Amino acid sequence: MSRLSYRILPNPDDKTHEVRLIVDGADWIGEDRLGLDPPDLIFELQRTARDSIIVGRCTCGVIGCDDLVVKVARTAETVEWSRPDGPAVAFDADQFDDVVGTLARDRSWEPLGRTVERELGAMFSGKVTDDGYAFDWSSTRFRPGVVVMSVTKDGQQKLLEFSWDDATLDSALKRGRQFLRDRFED
Repeated sequence: MSRLSYRILPNPDDKTHEVRLIVDGADWIGEDRLGLDPPDLIFELQRTARDSIIVGRCTCGVIGCDDLVVKVARTAETVEWSRPDGPAVAFDADQFDDVVGTLARDRSWEPLGRTVERELGAMFSGKVTDDGYAFDWSSTRFRPGVVVMSVTKDGQQKLLEFSWDDATLDSALKRGRQFLRDRFED
Protein backbone atom coordinates (compact mmCIF):
# COMPACT_ATOMS: atom_id res chain seq x y z
CA MET A 1 0.00 0.00 0.00
CA SER A 2 1.11 3.54 -0.72
CA ARG A 3 1.25 6.20 2.01
CA LEU A 4 -0.44 9.55 1.56
CA SER A 5 0.63 12.81 3.20
CA TYR A 6 0.57 16.48 2.25
CA ARG A 7 2.33 19.85 2.43
CA ILE A 8 0.59 23.21 2.27
CA LEU A 9 2.45 26.03 0.54
CA PRO A 10 1.49 29.67 -0.12
CA ASN A 11 0.74 30.63 -3.71
CA PRO A 12 1.57 34.35 -3.86
CA ASP A 13 0.42 34.67 -7.49
CA ASP A 14 -3.26 34.43 -6.57
CA LYS A 15 -3.16 34.85 -2.77
CA THR A 16 -4.25 31.26 -2.18
CA HIS A 17 -2.42 28.23 -0.86
CA GLU A 18 -1.88 24.89 -2.47
CA VAL A 19 -1.92 21.40 -1.02
CA ARG A 20 0.87 19.30 -2.46
CA LEU A 21 -0.11 15.64 -2.21
CA ILE A 22 2.79 13.42 -1.25
CA VAL A 23 2.62 9.72 -2.13
CA ASP A 24 5.37 7.51 -0.73
CA GLY A 25 7.52 10.58 -0.10
CA ALA A 26 7.24 12.06 -3.62
CA ASP A 27 5.15 14.99 -4.84
CA TRP A 28 2.35 13.27 -6.72
CA ILE A 29 0.84 16.31 -8.46
CA GLY A 30 3.99 17.12 -10.44
CA GLU A 31 5.73 20.34 -11.36
CA ASP A 32 3.33 21.14 -14.21
CA ARG A 33 0.33 21.77 -11.92
CA LEU A 34 -0.61 23.55 -8.71
CA GLY A 35 -2.27 21.82 -5.83
CA LEU A 36 -5.76 22.90 -4.87
CA ASP A 37 -6.40 25.55 -2.23
CA PRO A 38 -7.01 23.68 1.07
CA PRO A 39 -10.79 24.31 1.27
CA ASP A 40 -11.21 23.23 -2.37
CA LEU A 41 -9.26 19.99 -1.87
CA ILE A 42 -11.06 19.20 1.38
CA PHE A 43 -14.38 19.63 -0.45
CA GLU A 44 -13.22 17.24 -3.19
CA LEU A 45 -11.88 14.64 -0.76
CA GLN A 46 -14.97 14.68 1.46
CA ARG A 47 -17.59 14.35 -1.29
CA THR A 48 -19.35 11.07 -0.59
CA ALA A 49 -20.71 10.24 -4.04
CA ARG A 50 -17.68 10.42 -6.25
CA ASP A 51 -16.00 8.34 -8.89
CA SER A 52 -13.48 11.05 -9.74
CA ILE A 53 -12.07 14.09 -7.97
CA ILE A 54 -9.90 17.08 -8.81
CA VAL A 55 -6.56 17.05 -6.96
CA GLY A 56 -4.56 19.57 -9.02
CA ARG A 57 -5.11 22.69 -11.12
CA CYS A 58 -3.38 24.43 -13.98
CA THR A 59 -0.42 26.66 -13.12
CA CYS A 60 -2.67 29.62 -14.02
CA GLY A 61 -4.47 28.84 -10.73
CA VAL A 62 -7.96 28.39 -12.17
CA ILE A 63 -9.93 25.25 -11.39
CA GLY A 64 -11.43 24.05 -14.66
CA CYS A 65 -8.30 24.77 -16.71
CA ASP A 66 -6.17 21.64 -17.17
CA ASP A 67 -7.25 20.05 -13.87
CA LEU A 68 -5.60 16.89 -12.61
CA VAL A 69 -8.57 14.57 -12.17
CA VAL A 70 -8.17 11.15 -10.62
CA LYS A 71 -10.60 8.27 -10.78
CA VAL A 72 -11.48 6.97 -7.32
CA ALA A 73 -12.33 3.39 -6.41
CA ARG A 74 -13.03 2.72 -2.75
CA THR A 75 -13.60 -0.47 -0.83
CA ALA A 76 -13.81 -1.00 2.92
CA GLU A 77 -10.04 -1.60 3.01
CA THR A 78 -8.56 0.52 0.20
CA VAL A 79 -8.83 3.77 -1.72
CA GLU A 80 -7.39 3.60 -5.22
CA TRP A 81 -6.56 6.60 -7.37
CA SER A 82 -5.76 6.36 -11.05
CA ARG A 83 -4.74 9.22 -13.25
CA PRO A 84 -4.60 9.37 -17.04
CA ASP A 85 -0.89 10.21 -17.18
CA GLY A 86 0.55 7.83 -14.60
CA PRO A 87 0.21 4.65 -12.61
CA ALA A 88 -2.57 3.97 -10.13
CA VAL A 89 -1.90 4.07 -6.40
CA ALA A 90 -3.75 2.30 -3.59
CA PHE A 91 -3.97 3.55 -0.02
CA ASP A 92 -5.08 1.83 3.13
CA ALA A 93 -8.58 3.29 3.69
CA ASP A 94 -7.97 4.03 7.39
CA GLN A 95 -4.66 5.81 6.71
CA PHE A 96 -6.28 7.76 3.86
CA ASP A 97 -9.21 8.82 6.07
CA ASP A 98 -6.80 9.88 8.83
CA VAL A 99 -4.90 12.13 6.41
CA VAL A 100 -8.11 13.67 5.06
CA GLY A 101 -9.32 14.31 8.63
CA THR A 102 -6.01 15.88 9.61
CA LEU A 103 -6.07 18.11 6.53
CA ALA A 104 -9.65 19.20 7.28
CA ARG A 105 -8.61 20.29 10.80
CA ASP A 106 -5.25 21.82 9.79
CA ARG A 107 -5.32 25.60 10.18
CA SER A 108 -1.54 26.06 10.39
CA TRP A 109 -1.44 27.61 6.92
CA GLU A 110 -4.36 29.96 7.46
CA PRO A 111 -3.55 33.69 7.74
CA LEU A 112 -6.02 35.94 9.56
CA GLY A 113 -7.82 36.98 6.38
CA ARG A 114 -8.52 33.37 5.45
CA THR A 115 -9.78 32.68 8.98
CA VAL A 116 -12.14 35.63 8.59
CA GLU A 117 -13.37 34.23 5.24
CA ARG A 118 -13.98 30.78 6.75
CA GLU A 119 -15.81 32.12 9.80
CA LEU A 120 -17.93 34.54 7.75
CA GLY A 121 -18.67 31.77 5.25
CA ALA A 122 -20.14 29.72 8.09
CA MET A 123 -22.05 32.74 9.44
CA PHE A 124 -23.60 33.66 6.09
CA SER A 125 -24.08 30.15 4.64
CA GLY A 126 -27.64 29.75 3.37
CA LYS A 127 -28.48 33.42 3.99
CA VAL A 128 -30.39 35.58 1.51
CA THR A 129 -30.29 39.38 1.24
CA ASP A 130 -33.38 41.50 1.72
CA ASP A 131 -33.67 41.73 -2.08
CA GLY A 132 -33.37 37.95 -2.66
CA TYR A 133 -29.68 37.40 -3.42
CA ALA A 134 -28.10 34.26 -1.95
CA PHE A 135 -24.69 34.38 -0.26
CA ASP A 136 -21.89 32.66 -2.23
CA TRP A 137 -18.53 33.55 -0.70
CA SER A 138 -16.56 36.20 1.16
CA SER A 139 -13.01 37.41 0.60
CA THR A 140 -10.53 39.63 2.39
CA ARG A 141 -8.06 39.44 -0.50
CA PHE A 142 -9.30 42.34 -2.66
CA ARG A 143 -8.35 45.32 -0.49
CA PRO A 144 -6.92 45.61 3.02
CA GLY A 145 -9.57 46.26 5.66
CA VAL A 146 -12.48 45.32 3.38
CA VAL A 147 -14.55 42.13 3.27
CA VAL A 148 -16.09 41.55 -0.16
CA MET A 149 -19.10 39.24 -0.41
CA SER A 150 -20.54 37.66 -3.53
CA VAL A 151 -24.30 37.15 -3.67
CA THR A 152 -26.31 35.86 -6.64
CA LYS A 153 -29.90 35.77 -7.83
CA ASP A 154 -31.07 34.29 -11.13
CA GLY A 155 -27.48 34.09 -12.36
CA GLN A 156 -26.75 37.74 -11.55
CA GLN A 157 -23.89 38.43 -9.17
CA LYS A 158 -23.56 41.43 -6.87
CA LEU A 159 -20.54 42.23 -4.76
CA LEU A 160 -21.24 43.70 -1.35
CA GLU A 161 -18.63 44.94 1.09
CA PHE A 162 -18.02 46.11 4.61
CA SER A 163 -14.94 47.31 6.45
CA TRP A 164 -13.10 45.73 9.36
CA ASP A 165 -9.90 46.64 11.23
CA ASP A 166 -7.77 44.19 9.18
CA ALA A 167 -6.13 43.08 12.43
CA THR A 168 -8.55 41.04 14.55
CA LEU A 169 -11.05 38.26 13.96
CA ASP A 170 -13.34 39.88 16.53
CA SER A 171 -13.59 43.04 14.42
CA ALA A 172 -14.54 41.08 11.30
CA LEU A 173 -17.12 38.96 13.11
CA LYS A 174 -18.66 41.95 14.87
CA ARG A 175 -18.96 43.87 11.59
CA GLY A 176 -20.20 40.70 9.87
CA ARG A 177 -23.00 40.23 12.41
CA GLN A 178 -24.04 43.87 11.92
CA PHE A 179 -23.94 43.47 8.13
CA LEU A 180 -26.07 40.33 8.45
CA ARG A 181 -28.69 42.21 10.50
CA ASP A 182 -28.66 45.21 8.13
CA ARG A 183 -28.65 43.51 4.70
CA PHE A 184 -29.98 39.97 5.08
CA GLU A 185 -33.41 38.51 5.84
CA ASP A 186 -34.14 37.28 9.33
